Amino acid sequence: MITAIAALWFGAGFLTSETLVMLAAFLIVLGTTVVIHEFGHFAAAKWLGMKVEIFSVGFGKRLVGFKWKETDYRLSLLPLGGYVKITGMDPEEEAAQQRHPDAYLMRPKWHQFLVLVAGPAMNIALALAIPFVIGLFFFRAPAYLSQPAVVGAVPLGSSAAEAGIQPGDRIVKFAGIESPTWSKVRDYTAINDGKPVPVTIERAGQRLDLTIVPKTRQQAGNTVGDAGLLPSDIPTAQPVIVAVQPGSPAAQAGLQPQDKLLAFDGRPIPNFDWFKQSLQAYENRQVSLTVERQGQTLDLSLTPKRIEGEIRIGFVPAPPPPLPLTKERKSLMGAAQHAINENIRFIALTVEAFRQIFRGERKVADVVSGPIGIAKASGDAVKFGGLEGLFFIMGLLSLNLGIFNLLPIPVLDGGHIFLLALDAMAGWVGWRLTDDVKSRFNQAGFAMLMLLMAFVMFNDVTRFWWKAGASEPPPPPPTVEKPASPAR
Repeated sequence: MITAIAALWFGAGFLTSETLVMLAAFLIVLGTTVVIHEFGHFAAAKWLGMKVEIFSVGFGKRLVGFKWKETDYRLSLLPLGGYVKITGMDPEEEAAQQRHPDAYLMRPKWHQFLVLVAGPAMNIALALAIPFVIGLFFFRAPAYLSQPAVVGAVPLGSSAAEAGIQPGDRIVKFAGIESPTWSKVRDYTAINDGKPVPVTIERAGQRLDLTIVPKTRQQAGNTVGDAGLLPSDIPTAQPVIVAVQPGSPAAQAGLQPQDKLLAFDGRPIPNFDWFKQSLQAYENRQVSLTVERQGQTLDLSLTPKRIEGEIRIGFVPAPPPPLPLTKERKSLMGAAQHAINENIRFIALTVEAFRQIFRGERKVADVVSGPIGIAKASGDAVKFGGLEGLFFIMGLLSLNLGIFNLLPIPVLDGGHIFLLALDAMAGWVGWRLTDDVKSRFNQAGFAMLMLLMAFVMFNDVTRFWWKAGASEPPPPPPTVEKPASPAR
């Protein structure tokens, strides 16, 4: 029956191999981060001698498992994470259970605090462990990302060209960051789409203060900034055509497979990224293109069109030369520093994005993602980064899950910690938070979370299904990315 249903879905185009990869990646990423979170609660409760009735991987009906001492270790039907049941932690439990000597509520408040904080702590530990292990054993990244930002090429009509940036310029300050690497330039370009960014460049021994406004483009359903800054340390190779899309501007202009692109609008083409970005300024405008065909130079003219949300001419290029990679096995201290730096980087970018929301410079919908967004990001990470991409997105989600759960929002761990702190402070003056107050607090939090879930689900649907024309997603960040074209 399941096979028949799957066949129908494949036949209808719903279950493609890409969709299955996305679903598998989503289940692995979400399942691992949630199980790690629950394991933190479980381990702390066990260590403190509390009674743990159930530790489940998955939700719903129990499939298999075993009981050791008082705990039922089980694998359940729905692989969407897991849960732990600690005696006396659920306010709906019978009073006798809550008064059990090993129950959660019968323990000192600092014991309860440790159990609550252990879940988010495990998520943060996982977020640190992933880049630590990668740094220790598998570290590799495009070499240019760790290099000083020296401009190699500036696409026609790009934000960089409009700002007056030229090839050979050295970026000495970008968005307030002194001596930025290309990694920093990439990150802060992406989150400043449509906003003026102060840039200081060094040219011929002189410093110039400029302002660049990264253009907004759609990428994997998100809006990101694109400044058109291309590094000097990437291989230079003129694009060679592999295939031409029938009926496209390229076909109409007479382009053929094996043609080598030499010049665009009279400017030499250094690489495919420059050409691709330069096209964006020529929508529905006739432009000259010089190609080499069987040893002869031909001058053609064509009109770039919007194809699948991006300005293109409709051909498949040969793969570019691989980017030079930095490959090393870091020391223990080096790997630890790398892990800390990566997580600080993610936190800094997240904080900057939320600062932009509060300043009215960015919409909440551009920052917050729900299950569909996580699934899409997981699938893209595997597609473009393989196993390393999967670990990257897992670490990023784990970090966000850990921090989010520490916020003083009712129902979340942080909300319970907040109530615990209030109850402790009330006890100093002889007061006590009643069960009714705690219940109302948690009910309000549950309603807030349901509204938030509805918002992020609606946001995901509008971003990924109602908005057409999203371009290809970027490769994963530097610690995990495969050889790929440099980020813009």
